[in-house]
Amino acid sequence: MPLRDLLTGGIVAVFGAVLLLFGNHLSPGTAVRMGPGFVPRAVAIGLLLVAAGIIARGLVSYPARRADQPAEAPIQWRGAASIGIGILAFAALIQPVGLIASAMVTVFVSSLAQQGEGLPERVVLAGGLAGVAGLVFSVALGLPLPMLPTLS
Repeated sequence: MPLRDLLTGGIVAVFGAVLLLFGNHLSPGTAVRMGPGFVPRAVAIGLLLVAAGIIARGLVSYPARRADQPAEAPIQWRGAASIGIGILAFAALIQPVGLIASAMVTVFVSSLAQQGEGLPERVVLAGGLAGVAGLVFSVALGLPLPMLPTLS
C-alpha cells in the first residue's frame, strides 16, 4: 500500500474520530428534529467513511502498480502548511481584530501556497475577499460579527 494513501486515510480518520469524540455528549435528535449533535456526528461518520475509501483505494491500486510507472509526486508541504497556518490565524485573530483583518491575514497566508504570485496580487486578493466576506456576513446575512478591532 502506498504510504501516501495510508497517511491521508489515517489523518482523515483521526479528524473524524476526534469530531465523534467531542460531539459524543451532544444529543443527536432525529432527522426531523435535529439536536445539537446531529451535524457533528454526521460529519464525523462521513469523514470516517471517506478515510475508509481512501485506504481501500490504496489497497486496491497497490498490486496494479508496475515497476515502469513513474513514482508518486512528492507531497506539496508548502501548500498544506500555508493553508493550515491560514486557518489557525483566522481562528486566533477573529475575536481580537475582527472579520476584515482576520480574513485578510487568512487569505494572504493561504495564498502563499501558490508559487509565482507577487506581493501586490496577494494583497489585492486578500483585501477583495475580506471585503466580500464583510459584506456577506454583515449586510447580507446580518450576523453580529465584529468587523474591525474594538478600541477599549
